[in-house]
Amino acid sequence: MGVDIYGYAEVLHAGCWEFIGQMLSNPEYGYDCGEPEMMPEELFHSGRRELAAILTDSGNPIRSTRPYTPVAPRRGLPSDLSAELAGWLQRNEGAPWFVPTWFTVREVLEFGWEERIMQRRAMVPAQAGALFANCPRGFPLVDWPVGVPVKYAEWTRDGVVVEWLESYAEIASEFVRDVLPRLDELGPRDQVRLIVVASW
Repeated sequence: MGVDIYGYAEVLHAGCWEFIGQMLSNPEYGYDCGEPEMMPEELFHSGRRELAAILTDSGNPIRSTRPYTPVAPRRGLPSDLSAELAGWLQRNEGAPWFVPTWFTVREVLEFGWEERIMQRRAMVPAQAGALFANCPRGFPLVDWPVGVPVKYAEWTRDGVVVEWLESYAEIASEFVRDVLPRLDELGPRDQVRLIVVASW
């Protein structure tokens, strides 16, 4: 089962939360008149199930020996959403496939991405199985056998079960490298928040 994760930023200004971003034409509007004509541009989009587990505490555990610790307990949508996000997101509240939450930039930056270590578990091609002896720190990509596809999955017919250790920063490397610095530039950490929704 796949997931789509969307993140939107808001900043607190004069006591009200304001959406940071542009409003774009909704491509679905031309096919469904029940759709809003405009949609908010997301700060980020990802299909990584591990990131969904960390940000929204959904789909847990995923390719790991235990559930991921979420950034914050799942909170749903805030009651004081900006008008742009309220119009776009609140229409999906209560749908079983819609998992929303939010947290401040301070919470997400001080989460401990580098310090939190997860014991990963997955299946890899049998030819690479020996690389995971004694549960190594980090995915052993540099020693991967030549000619063997680099892949891992929860289940694969020709695979073997292996375990390795990775930090949350390594697991969610694109989010940590690309999104967190952008969030930190938007304003005071307690006055900027990230609205995250996962659609399963």
